[in-house]
Amino acid sequence: MDRTDSPRDTDGRAAALAAFDRRDDGADLAGLTEHPPLRPSAPRADPEPVTASLRFDHDDLGLAVQVLAPARGPRGSVDRTVHGQLTGHVDEADLRVRRPGRSFGVRVGADGRFAVTGLDRGPLSLEVRRPGRAPVITDWFTV
Repeated sequence: MDRTDSPRDTDGRAAALAAFDRRDDGADLAGLTEHPPLRPSAPRADPEPVTASLRFDHDDLGLAVQVLAPARGPRGSVDRTVHGQLTGHVDEADLRVRRPGRSFGVRVGADGRFAVTGLDRGPLSLEVRRPGRAPVITDWFTV
């Protein structure tokens, strides 16, 4: 049997390793409090994006998140977008997007809104840091 794909190329392996990452042991978990069903599926040739809405809450912090996954572009690529809003005591809040093996900061507007574009398919988690408080992270979800 000729095997051309490497086991190191699987998204599942990266997600499993991320699940055992111990850097977040001191963080609080924002629980998933709202997950309405996806809108009815359309043929993937439909240019309208597939949308999922999620809400995470912890104490006085809320994260409303929307995931957009449009149909494939002319080159077969699919760039996903996550946008949302932080609510509660979010003055001076820093938001980080966590992917398996890496993370990066995202600008949060004065009104708590944020957007992340050009994402590849795969697991993602959000982390909110506020002065004088423990970090708050979301469960992993797939974009």
